[in-house]
Amino acid sequence: MNNKFLTKFALTLLIIVNGYSAFAQTKYQKDFNGFWSDINDNYAYFEEQNIDWKKVKEIYEPQAGKISNDNEFIQLLENIFNELYNGHSSLSTNLKTSNRLIPSGSDLYIEKSGNRYLIKDLRKGFGADLAGLKIGMEVTLFNGKPIDEQLKKFLPKFADQYNQKMYQYAIDMLFAGTHDSNREIVATENGKPTTFHPVSYGNRNELFYSKVLNESTAYIKINNSLGSNNLITAFDQAFDSLFQYKNLIIDLTETPSGGNSTVARAIMGRFTDKLLPFQVHEFDEREY
Repeated sequence: MNNKFLTKFALTLLIIVNGYSAFAQTKYQKDFNGFWSDINDNYAYFEEQNIDWKKVKEIYEPQAGKISNDNEFIQLLENIFNELYNGHSSLSTNLKTSNRLIPSGSDLYIEKSGNRYLIKDLRKGFGADLAGLKIGMEVTLFNGKPIDEQLKKFLPKFADQYNQKMYQYAIDMLFAGTHDSNREIVATENGKPTTFHPVSYGNRNELFYSKVLNESTAYIKINNSLGSNNLITAFDQAFDSLFQYKNLIIDLTETPSGGNSTVARAIMGRFTDKLLPFQVHEFDEREY
């Protein structure tokens, strides 16, 4: 094999490798541009929130060109959603390292007052409440670190100055925690610091819990799981076990994430033997 052939072979291989790399980058760049354009065309609150969406593109488009796999791309899109500082905007997928969604993943509400972080509200019966945290406590550390520095991850990069809503979004995201790690919160009450370890849903059924209120009334509370198809079988079993009670209360106060049509139709189907207008309308929309 002569040197001229080896040189030609090496050049051909280099072109193939570079071509593959360029293709991968182009794919994610195209996906990024489609994502950015879709929000640009449909998001209704740019003006109200003073979001410089064009600057967001300038910041993140170069990063999209360096993406090499789907996990990196998901992380990039999650960072971009922070620019909207709106917990109701989220992806339909996540990684183990992803932040829990807000408000559905939140079990406490903390506000910054001066240089202090105070607990203003708790979701009764959830992790923070069950761990012993109380309204009025001052939080000083999260996962062993000062809070201010950790908020920077969630504050929008397009802004030079941050308003109260931006800070509140960052606080909510930080204290919701991630899917792959436990939370450690140091809070003080009457000047005494105490360490708490709240878990995601405490010791309750993650999908729902049920109980009998009296001889004629039963109760089912759904724990923000209307988007999980696993709820269908679990709900059916609970419903059958409570069938003898005249009244059934279904509590949806802990379902901030909403749900999907499959779960909704399955639950509604236990209360009717025919299609009703709402179900027909929903079915038609899915068909079209």
